Amino acid sequence: MTAISRFQSLAAGLVLSATAATGIAMAQPETNTLAEVNGEPVTERELDLLISQQTQGRDDVPPAQRRQFLEEAINLMLLSQAGEAQGLDDDPDLTAQLNNSRRTAMAQAFVRELTTREPVAEATLRERYEAEYGGEAPKEYRARHILVGEAEQAAGIIEQLNDGEAFEDLARQYSQDGSAQNGGDLGWFAGSDMVEPFADAVAGMAPGEVSATPVETRFGFHVIRLDDTRAAEVPGFEDVAGQLRMNVINERIQSQLDSLRGDADIDYRADWAE
Repeated sequence: MTAISRFQSLAAGLVLSATAATGIAMAQPETNTLAEVNGEPVTERELDLLISQQTQGRDDVPPAQRRQFLEEAINLMLLSQAGEAQGLDDDPDLTAQLNNSRRTAMAQAFVRELTTREPVAEATLRERYEAEYGGEAPKEYRARHILVGEAEQAAGIIEQLNDGEAFEDLARQYSQDGSAQNGGDLGWFAGSDMVEPFADAVAGMAPGEVSATPVETRFGFHVIRLDDTRAAEVPGFEDVAGQLRMNVINERIQSQLDSLRGDADIDYRADWAE
């Protein structure tokens, strides 16, 4: 998979994780203590979550198997207590792992609450379907690209192409993308599969044309050659309703995330990654 196709945001990933997570409600009453291990309780809620995580959400686990899961929960607690007794919770890597796990779980809970607070109405999905598929048949593109980090380098590559060098050879030599080994070939894709500046550039090109100037996206600077186009088959509403719903949810989450970032006091330096 190329970098250009991995455009989904962190918010989208959290939506997928949250909606694929357990069906346990967020605001449940306190549950029974099923066992105590050196004075530390194993609650029914914790056991339900463990079972759901390991059975892909099944809630029809027979009593004998449920007892086995309880034994597993007890074993986990014993091992955790042994690790704490040895001071392993002071290890920086473990601390970082626990912090990341807690943040991920809390973020997923927030996303789950946000996505269930206002379900996506079918009318909204119908409007989105009409906007995306109700006009002329959507177009698909076959293109190659060369991705580099600097505009000057991309402009130099365009000059080399104008001098007659092969696009495929330059892609293998310079492209900082997984498609480089295939001469920059991205295969067939819809405009919606790509980030907007890339999609807009391709939509304005004719087959065989190379972008006259570098195309900037969040990934870097692209030199693009459009190889071919074709009309895509229009899917039925039921075939794409799930994806349309996810797109709407992703947009809501991204909007919320943008708002949070706008209100937050974020201070960091990224030059360490250069």
